[in-house]
Amino acid sequence: MAEHVEHLSTTAVPQRKRASVAPLVIAVAVAAIGFFVITSSTSGGSGMFNYELADLVQKKAELAGKDIKVSGRIAKGSVRGEPASASFRFELEDDGGNRVSVAYTKLLPDPFEEGRDAIVQGRMEGDTVVASSLTVKCPSRYADTENLSEAEKQRYYESDYRKHAEMAKEAPKQ
Repeated sequence: MAEHVEHLSTTAVPQRKRASVAPLVIAVAVAAIGFFVITSSTSGGSGMFNYELADLVQKKAELAGKDIKVSGRIAKGSVRGEPASASFRFELEDDGGNRVSVAYTKLLPDPFEEGRDAIVQGRMEGDTVVASSLTVKCPSRYADTENLSEAEKQRYYESDYRKHAEMAKEAPKQ
């Protein structure tokens, strides 16, 4: 029996393998990349900042050459120049009377019209936002008619229909 006990005591105890840290490093790297992507996409990416029109007007000098995003209403009577040209300009305004000039050299979106809300992305150059992107919000077709009588609604829809019919006649045939 002594031999048997001696044999057991000389047998090596198996060593535990060290756990690899690679899975932990990979998980941390994936989480860091995900965090970076989420934070950069929510800030507009590439250093673009969202501004209220009042803040933009106050900080024009500080923002020279910086990428910005701002929204406002296309001011009535402010549209000038030939669309899709270097001379085309309009102004965005808010309810507080703040205004900023916008230059946009690309084709205008279909719903572009004075009085509509718009979102502009671009670079601040002097007193003008040189826009690289212009999004015009479409008002609900029925929002303006909620408080009208039935006769007024009928006149509204007839005039709206005429407006679209005239635009269709003026559009060049392809």
